[in-house]
Amino acid sequence: MTVGTSLPGRAAHRAPAWVAVGAWGAGLVGTAVGAAAIVGVQADPVSRSLGAAAVAHGLLALAWGAVCLARGRTVAPQAALAAALAGLAVAALLATTSPGTSIVAVGVFVALSVATGAGIGWGLRHPSRGGVTGLIAAAAVVAVLVTPALGSVQDAATTGPDGTYAPVLEHHGR
Repeated sequence: MTVGTSLPGRAAHRAPAWVAVGAWGAGLVGTAVGAAAIVGVQADPVSRSLGAAAVAHGLLALAWGAVCLARGRTVAPQAALAAALAGLAVAALLATTSPGTSIVAVGVFVALSVATGAGIGWGLRHPSRGGVTGLIAAAAVVAVLVTPALGSVQDAATTGPDGTYAPVLEHHGR
């Protein structure tokens, strides 16, 4: 799998293929953290606003990763770097202002965002040919990080201010 093509009049931006997978991981966790901030037991207007920003950022990261893999090159690398920094700012604000935010999930989000940004930056200076092996390894690492982070998001969202868990209602087929 070769990641990168030349465009007329432009240098090809070829970050390693794992960068798109890292963006997917960050997008999944960011969307989950944002959704939890919106509907969590301790949600307030500030948490809901930051949560909406985190959901939007997460969905954009998922879409960006898909477009990069589909085109075989890094799409809008400077904008992606700026978006990664904006996502880090939203995550930091959520972690410090929203009491029902999972610190584990925010840590995974930050780690994946920083790795993705570093991969984009590396690709700008050192174009990569990519490879299936790197893509598979990235998928495994992201799965190992994202799965427990998503579980911690649910736990944090259903924990009340006194430390008790809010009941999760089951609808039994409805």
